[in-house]
Amino acid sequence: MKRLVISLIVIGLLGAGIYGFLQVLPEKDPSHGSSITTDTAAIRDLQTVVPASGEVLPLLNSIVKSEISGRITHIPVVEGETVERNQILLELDRTSLETRLREAERNLEAENLRLEKSRRNYTRLKELFDREFVGEQEYLDAQTDLRLAELNLEIAQTRLEDAAEDLSKTTIRAPHDGVITRMDVVEGQVISGATSVSNGTELITIAQLDELYMEASINEVDVEKLEIGQSAFLRFDAIPEFEVEGQISVIAPSARRNGDVRVFPVEVIFEVADNRVRPGISATVEIPIASAKGAVSVLLSAVFNNDGKSIIYVQTAVGWERREVTVGINDLQHVEVLSGLEAGESVALSRPPQFRRSDG
Repeated sequence: MKRLVISLIVIGLLGAGIYGFLQVLPEKDPSHGSSITTDTAAIRDLQTVVPASGEVLPLLNSIVKSEISGRITHIPVVEGETVERNQILLELDRTSLETRLREAERNLEAENLRLEKSRRNYTRLKELFDREFVGEQEYLDAQTDLRLAELNLEIAQTRLEDAAEDLSKTTIRAPHDGVITRMDVVEGQVISGATSVSNGTELITIAQLDELYMEASINEVDVEKLEIGQSAFLRFDAIPEFEVEGQISVIAPSARRNGDVRVFPVEVIFEVADNRVRPGISATVEIPIASAKGAVSVLLSAVFNNDGKSIIYVQTAVGWERREVTVGINDLQHVEVLSGLEAGESVALSRPPQFRRSDG
């Protein structure tokens, strides 16, 4: 009796397994018995987009450098800090420049004294020359000395202004509001100034993070469908559940070569609504260019091309029926069928055997 019960259980399990296996098999072609995978036409809202990927960048980004060389004595800010325009970022050693300024001030004072002396001498000799008590040569020499004293005073004044300006450059300030996204220096470090022969040391990077943009490369076919101000939707690899809307702000007037393809750089600007969106993260953008509401649609693989005509194969009670249809937009997964198909009809996702020779 026990063996009979076990046998019945085994037979029942085998039967259930065979039934489940038959349930997942593709539908059979009623006329030929071959396996054909199908899709059912349904009503959907479709949207055609131009997709692209790229990197998020700050709209305003500055690399701060020093105009003069020197040793950093103080850095009152830290990386990640929000700063305002003209806020002090760091200070350089002032010792040698303060000495130079004092020397320029004393030199200016000395040149002022020389000018006073030359002016008095010229005035005296001019009076004597007018009364013919001195010769012309002596008078002209006094005139020349006065002019030289005036020129030396101007030079001393310029040198003083230069020394004062260089001293003011030891305090480096923020060029605009923003966030310090990178700091490449430490206190005590000796830096080089940016001159005509040197790029100088990169000190601090400041970026405005309230508005960012993504630069995407769009192929030359799709770029003609875009325009400035058009909406675009961005998603981020690091934040898969988050989406933000932006607008196209720049479409490059000329193409660049990307391998064998010509592409046009397009900038999509957007406001930051999540502090997880930062410069440098990768993003994808979808730019809608067409849409259809309540469209009869099927999978793209259900529509076949035959001599430039769109063909589908519809399952009927007596077999497969070949139909020519008119298609509209697609969303890279489903395609709109404008005519020749009704919602609820089943279509083949591969050519039925009887049509492979004639339509293949």
